[in-house]
Amino acid sequence: TTLLYTIKFEVRMSIKTLNNVAPPLDFSFKNIATLTDSLEEEPRKGTKLKEGYTEEVTAVRYNNNAIHELHDLMTTMTALVVNPVAISWLDFSFNDIHILDDTLLEFKSLTTLYLHGNQLMSLNEIKRLSALPNLRTLTLHGNPLEALEGYRQFVLGTLPCLKQLDFSSVTKQDRRDAENWKTLCSKKMKMSKKVAKTED
Repeated sequence: TTLLYTIKFEVRMSIKTLNNVAPPLDFSFKNIATLTDSLEEEPRKGTKLKEGYTEEVTAVRYNNNAIHELHDLMTTMTALVVNPVAISWLDFSFNDIHILDDTLLEFKSLTTLYLHGNQLMSLNEIKRLSALPNLRTLTLHGNPLEALEGYRQFVLGTLPCLKQLDFSSVTKQDRRDAENWKTLCSKKMKMSKKVAKTED
């Protein structure tokens, strides 16, 4: 029995070493107001930090805090993890974020981004995310912008590679609606420009 347990343990460790991926770096529910605050906090669930830690962190949780802005994100991640550009999953849900910073765009491996339960008000903020080539899952529900007309169509039209929005799979009908919305908006803009020229 002891021998069998030892073999199983060694197999698990070999798989872990092969994958070389760390568990999520978890700073949720820490009452953090700025990202740099996390440099003085111990992550939850015993996740280790950069020092002496060779496994690659690919997921980071900052949900349920009091974070207002993200401009120190890359600086903070560089201080905390071995290879910040390998991060593919970020959770900033339930904070107090009003705008998205361009520092997010440095995380080119990002596939999943949780932003629900914040204070994002303008759909123009979503345009920034089009520079993330691998983004497939996004949450924005619970932000003021969710109440804007054409919200879902705008997001899917701006980010056509999304496979899931607000924990809901993107359907073919969603994509058709988004395309129709873009066409309608384009026509409205052209009409507005014509009217403006006529008035001049």
